[in-house]
Amino acid sequence: MQPAIGACGRRARPGWAVVVSLDAALAAARGACRADLDDLLTEVRIPSISTLAERRADCRRNADWLVERLQKLGFDTSLIEVRADGNPVLRADWMGRPGAPVLTIYGHYDVQPTDPIGEWKTDPFDPIVIDGFVHARGVADNKGNHMAALKAVEHWMSVGGPPVNIRFLIEGEEEIGGESLPDYLRASASDLATDLVVLWDGGFTADDRPNLMVGLRGLLYVEVAVSGAAGDLHSGGFGGIAPNACLELARIIASLRDSSTERVTVPGFYDDVIVPSATERASWHQAPDMEARMKTIMGTDSMCGEADHDIFERLWVRPTLEVNGLWGGFSGEGMKTIVPARATAKLSMRLVPDQDASKIVASLTAAVAAAAGPGVSTEVRVLGSSPPIFLGHDHTGARALSRALSESFDTPAVVVRSGGSIPVATVFTETLGAPMVISGIGHVASGAHGPNERLAIGSYTGGIETMVRLMQYVGDGDS
Repeated sequence: MQPAIGACGRRARPGWAVVVSLDAALAAARGACRADLDDLLTEVRIPSISTLAERRADCRRNADWLVERLQKLGFDTSLIEVRADGNPVLRADWMGRPGAPVLTIYGHYDVQPTDPIGEWKTDPFDPIVIDGFVHARGVADNKGNHMAALKAVEHWMSVGGPPVNIRFLIEGEEEIGGESLPDYLRASASDLATDLVVLWDGGFTADDRPNLMVGLRGLLYVEVAVSGAAGDLHSGGFGGIAPNACLELARIIASLRDSSTERVTVPGFYDDVIVPSATERASWHQAPDMEARMKTIMGTDSMCGEADHDIFERLWVRPTLEVNGLWGGFSGEGMKTIVPARATAKLSMRLVPDQDASKIVASLTAAVAAAAGPGVSTEVRVLGSSPPIFLGHDHTGARALSRALSESFDTPAVVVRSGGSIPVATVFTETLGAPMVISGIGHVASGAHGPNERLAIGSYTGGIETMVRLMQYVGDGDS
């Protein structure tokens, strides 16, 4: 058994603990459900879409709102302007337990755009409760998560304060792969010593199990641009002789995946992929009805991907290449007979250990150029990237979170990998060197990044109780 961790890795000094009551903090949380929900509804009304320049003021307004809430709880707060063209990093520290462990909680206040707006059943920034779910953009990703942590602190404060020191680092650029928080971590690591980092930005399994995510795929996001003639041309006067940028783009995209095997055809794409060991695979929670559940969520009877890999490998440990959008030529109502001169597509690749994004960009650029027909030029522009990460879970913090989740949701927490990405995860491990855990209260069916995003109220209240318990159990260590 390891000794209880103390401030930033030091063994806790005898006598640091203050007599506080976990039961009292939980009772405070259970008595404040309506107020806690109202605060969540207030935050999700703020349209903090980081990718849209016209919403930058709303991003700042959301950050200011969080600062005000944390200051009222006694936190030393600041908004750090790391980049002139970026959104501020919110840092909030409460160090009221000298010698006790320091718990760092990560979240993000920025959200995805609402497109396609016509597919929303409700106003994305006018939250509404339907059948026990809050419907709103950002409620699951990530406002419900960081509000659950904030409310847990609030309930601890009402009974004398949490048994650990707390630091919040909440960024406004997660959805755009921004560099403000990574830059801040690199520049200020010596001032951010901590005993545990909680990336509170995950979600439940498809069969409703709380979990510890021990691996995240990385992300490489690019634009592929195709250019043909100097400008759009009349399809009657030039059709049959002019290069068609939209047609060439379609051919290029089709060439990037084998239609029979679904494997990516970019040379070298799989060269560095690490195959998980049998021991690791055995540790994964694998819902027996996973395919059926995912088909129901997707609303389709078909399952795509590499047929020689099961659904868990395809979702967690196999790299992918997806087309996120494409445009060019004329797409308005009615007719316009042209041969388009320009066409663009957005592609995302989920990467796994040990793929190198720079190597893949070079190979993709060459593959795109080779697939282009005569008369067109191509360009691959990198919009963002983040590396994959793999975490151990045999440490005090992971055991504390597993216990907290299991007790709060009355079902054992399980170990999984995740197909998603959290761009700043690897920077936390590289700069702070502290153990990290990743989890959250969203769900595969929450609709994050798509229309009709939602979060179960029970997940939110359970998340608050999870964070209340986590603060107690991190303070207790393994004792």
